[in-house]
Amino acid sequence: MTQNRFDYIDIAKGLGILMVVWAHIMVTGWSHRLIYAFHMPLFFFLSGMLFQRHKYPSLISFVGRRAKRLLLPYVIYSVATWCMWAVFRYFRGEEVGYLASLMQTFIAQGSGAFFAHNSALWFIPCLFLVEILYFFICRLGDFWSVLVCFAAAAGSFILGHVFGNDYWFTPPWNADAALIALPFYAVGNVLVRRVTHVRMVEMVKNDRLLTCLVWVVLTVVLFRSAMAFNECSMGSSSYQCSGWVFVLRAFIGIVWLVILSLMMSVIKIHNGLYTTVIKYLKWAGIKSLDIMCLHIPLKGICMIVVAVALHITVGVVENNALYSLCAFIMTMIGCWIAIRFIVQPISRINFNCRRK
Repeated sequence: MTQNRFDYIDIAKGLGILMVVWAHIMVTGWSHRLIYAFHMPLFFFLSGMLFQRHKYPSLISFVGRRAKRLLLPYVIYSVATWCMWAVFRYFRGEEVGYLASLMQTFIAQGSGAFFAHNSALWFIPCLFLVEILYFFICRLGDFWSVLVCFAAAAGSFILGHVFGNDYWFTPPWNADAALIALPFYAVGNVLVRRVTHVRMVEMVKNDRLLTCLVWVVLTVVLFRSAMAFNECSMGSSSYQCSGWVFVLRAFIGIVWLVILSLMMSVIKIHNGLYTTVIKYLKWAGIKSLDIMCLHIPLKGICMIVVAVALHITVGVVENNALYSLCAFIMTMIGCWIAIRFIVQPISRINFNCRRK
């Protein structure tokens, strides 16, 4: 834990983004169902833990800083990956909605068929909307803000049943998913302000055995609930189980992964491999936004490479754990290369230009 960053947050984000990449490659099996039980609510929860309203004197300053942090890279990544996608589809002779997919950068109705060129991008405008809404809601105080956020989620679930069945209504900027994400964001924020990051770390340090026992129990509960109920996708507004089941199961998964991250941050093991894993997880957590934006086009290329090399189809790759692991490793290496040699140099150039 450093003065400005908390290791367990970076580790949690790192584990979370690795789960996202894996679940987008290996699309069947128990691991996919387990990850889809909580993976996107986790990122809203962690973002809420980092929200500090007192840093922003006005709505304009807040919107400006969050737009620079979220929307600017979002537009850049969307346009860049759309160009790659469009060229690939054109040379394959496929007739697709090129303009419709590009326009989703600004409409942002969800993942899947809407964001055909980079389905994971739905999360960014949704998070931005969540933060704007919570900027006002948090003024109500902890109890009422959490209550209002849960009421908003309940309202979104009700409207979803009114406007559709398995595939729900899809307003711009993923507003339906934003309402459902609000409770996770709010609880994460209230938790940190009531307990504090330092206190949570100290609790795990002082009672490691109890923490491990709680984590084991949560592991069993999470796994059984993931297998017992169908998968849900916030990006596609597709909820294959009751709203209360989705929310409760997501909170179980969030607590499970946060406890794991806390244990990994406080338990010091003098082993080179373990140290390297922790270092990589923290890096992935810090760069989770870039990985979120990059991994969809990169995993598509890597899965094709694996399929061609093994003389199989992409469908076989995404249903076989070993083949998916090969594509997963290649995708993460590709993300590291892209961030190290493209994203970071561009960011440094922009930073130097702003300073001048």
